Amino acid sequence: MNDFLISIGGLENGWRTDSPPIKDCGYFVVDNGWLKLIKELIEDLIKLGWDKQITQVKEKFGGLRFYINGGSDEIFERITEAENKSYEICEVTGEPGTLRTDIGWYRTLCDVEYEKIKNRKDGI
Repeated sequence: MNDFLISIGGLENGWRTDSPPIKDCGYFVVDNGWLKLIKELIEDLIKLGWDKQITQVKEKFGGLRFYINGGSDEIFERITEAENKSYEICEVTGEPGTLRTDIGWYRTLCDVEYEKIKNRKDGI
């Protein structure tokens, strides 16, 4: 993902526009399973004319949240599509997943990752 971000010249920090371009996926507060989804989203948004200005990328209530400052209706529709799709992709592995609500924190996980968390003694 970092190579991809470098190849597109990075993303602009929408909060601090005087900051250097974002070229490290560590800016995204998500597990690696969603990085492919985010990469595809960024590629599509650029094709739609997005200015590459981003304010936040994170997980919330088990789903992807991708925040930008502005864009066309088409851009926001594409973001909504990716956010909705995230509820079908394991945030850890990228495999098909399901929203899990019974483990203390809403997470979208495949069966294997769900069982790992469910069977942990600390429950996290």
